[in-house]
Amino acid sequence: MASIKIPYLQLRNGRPRWEPGPGLRDKGWHGRDLKDEAGQWLGLEAAIAAAGELNAKVAAWRAGDRPRLKPPVPRKHPRSLEALADLWLASPRFERRAAKTQRDYKSKLSFFLDEFGHINVAALETPHLHRYWEELYRDRGHAMANGTLAVVRAMLSHARRVGWRADNPARMLGLETVPPRIVVWTPAEVAHLVELADAGGRHSVGDAVLVALHTGQRQGDVLTLEMPQIEGGRARFAPSKTFGRGGGRVSVPLTPQLEARIAAIKARRAAAPVASLDTARLVILAEDTGRPYNSSTFGYEFRPLRTQAAERFPDVAAKWFSDLRDTAVTRMALAGCPISEIRAITGHSLETVHQVLKHYLALDERSAAAGIERLKVWMAEEGIAV
Repeated sequence: MASIKIPYLQLRNGRPRWEPGPGLRDKGWHGRDLKDEAGQWLGLEAAIAAAGELNAKVAAWRAGDRPRLKPPVPRKHPRSLEALADLWLASPRFERRAAKTQRDYKSKLSFFLDEFGHINVAALETPHLHRYWEELYRDRGHAMANGTLAVVRAMLSHARRVGWRADNPARMLGLETVPPRIVVWTPAEVAHLVELADAGGRHSVGDAVLVALHTGQRQGDVLTLEMPQIEGGRARFAPSKTFGRGGGRVSVPLTPQLEARIAAIKARRAAAPVASLDTARLVILAEDTGRPYNSSTFGYEFRPLRTQAAERFPDVAAKWFSDLRDTAVTRMALAGCPISEIRAITGHSLETVHQVLKHYLALDERSAAAGIERLKVWMAEEGIAV
């Protein structure tokens, strides 16, 4: 952090900020970024002038002119980005999104509104957003930068729908895509993790791992799977993220391994009471409470087991539960399942299946070897020597 010889004026990576000392902060004076109404950082001369105005107010306060004085807060335009966010978050389009997606969007949006919330929606331009993306990229990483701008783009589409502006400045930013995660669980890693879960009395974690791996479903759908959805050798899911509320269904035949695991769950359930008949319907229940997991409580149990498994298989430390879904897709493809069959099992979109297979199967030596063998046979049949 660089500083210049103007009281309380600092430069952080070239960006000006007025930052009072601890004594003033205790009296209610708070630091602020020095930007104009469009959210752009002030140049050096303008920043010095703005800091001088704030310092003059501090001087007046110290001289006794103290009518509940606090640093001035920028006036918010009635069509500010913060007002737009309120409209969007209360809209049916947003409320139809899954609860986890809503939480993620609100979290990312909060960072953006800290910077731009007070300004007029019409004043926001593409260069402002590109500079903001560059700051996020440097400070919080590529994935966070792209994810935040994706949320902003969705919100600004709502501004166009309600007539607050005619375009969407977050479109056509030309952002670099995040490099794909090239991660699959090996059979040995999965087996070891499940063994650790069972040995440690956390059968439910092993249950969830096997359900996810043998059905290709998301964590949220695995944790909310109910016993009545398993019938006739099939597990029936309604993947909320893919199909939305009241949308489509997938019906997945049970593999022998998953069928045996479900039988083991029922046997454990019969031998130990659960909290209520309602929760007894669920396939995955926490051992200590007999209650359902949510994403947070399940992660609390899953992560220590992953760390323990990484002592034997170090690569496991960088793997997520969500990687089991892509592992399932990869297994099906290696088994010779066409894309239509994979989609019928997992509920993936056609584009997503192609993405998974493009990044994962391209690295699989068995796929490459099988391809070369087919090429050799074809060249021989066609009499091609060179």
